[in-house]
This record gives sequence, C-alpha cells and structure tokens, in this order.
Amino acid sequence: MRTLYLNQAALSAKATTVIRDTNNQSRYLLVGKWGLRADVLSVYTIAGALEAEVKQESLGLLPRFRLIYHRQTVGRVAKTFGVIREVLFVRGLNWIIMGNLNSGHFKIYHGRDLIATIDQVSQSGGGTTALAIDQPDHEALVICLAAILDRWAKHQSKAFNPLHNHVWAPAAGNVAQFRTKDKSD
Repeated sequence: MRTLYLNQAALSAKATTVIRDTNNQSRYLLVGKWGLRADVLSVYTIAGALEAEVKQESLGLLPRFRLIYHRQTVGRVAKTFGVIREVLFVRGLNWIIMGNLNSGHFKIYHGRDLIATIDQVSQSGGGTTALAIDQPDHEALVICLAAILDRWAKHQSKAFNPLHNHVWAPAAGNVAQFRTKDKSD
C-alpha cells in the first residue's frame, strides 16, 4: 500500500491541492470547485494527464456525485438518510466506505478486500489526511472520495444544531431549562 498526503486547508480554499507521497514528492494535483450543480473536481498526474474526476450531479441535503476514471463513468456516491450514517456505498464500483465524518477515519472495501484507508493525521495548519491505497489504479478515485468525505464532514460540522449554543441548567421546578452559553463556559 502506498501512502499519499492531502492538505485539507488547500482543499477547503478551493485552490489547487498538491497530493504528495511519503518522500514529499508531488504525485497528483486536485483542481476544481464545489457548490453548484455540474461543478467538477479533477485529479491530474504531475505530468498533466487527467486521471479522474468527480462531478456534482445534485444539490441539497443529499447531494449526488459521479466518479469518472479515464473519461468513463465508473461509479456514483450519494449521502443517504437512514439508521446507518457511518456507511456509504459507491455504486458501480461496489465499494463500501465505513467510518466517521467527525473523526475523519474511513476504510474503503470491495467485498472483504481493503481498498484504502483515509485518516486525518494532523490538526495543525488546517489538517493533513493520509490516504493508504492498495494499488496505483485506485489512487485517483480514492483522492476523489477523500475530497467528497472532507466536504461532507465540513458541512456536517456547520449544520444547524439548536443545542450548540446552550447548556443545561437545572431549574427550580420539575422542568429542566436551557440557557445561552456565557463566554466563561
């Protein structure tokens, strides 16, 4: 398995992101943007050859993305409502992504075979994500999936949470009350 490193700060800034290997050699470029329907993120080799793309097909709470490898659609991934929020399916490739958006740790399987692991290894400087990938043919697709998961994790952390700015404060009566957090809490 080869390990590649992705800088999350550059990914969030909608800038060109350089993906490096363990020897700090540049291996891929991730170029593009998110947010509108038909937006595209493209993965290029350092030599300039297009390897893979991820196209946003829909907007909203459950966005859908199409994975394209060497100019052919190979799979689709979408967020789903349901009991199991920690499992995502990549239709077409028959990959299963298991992990946690909050911690940034994921494993990608095809059947029982481990395709890749995605781990957040550093919080300083915007964060670094390590991608351990089983074969070179999967690298560009895993980079695309890591970008999608990073986007979903950032949007989940910004999601509306009515209890985020409140703390529990015992009331004098039988009903517990919430109060707004002070700066000292």
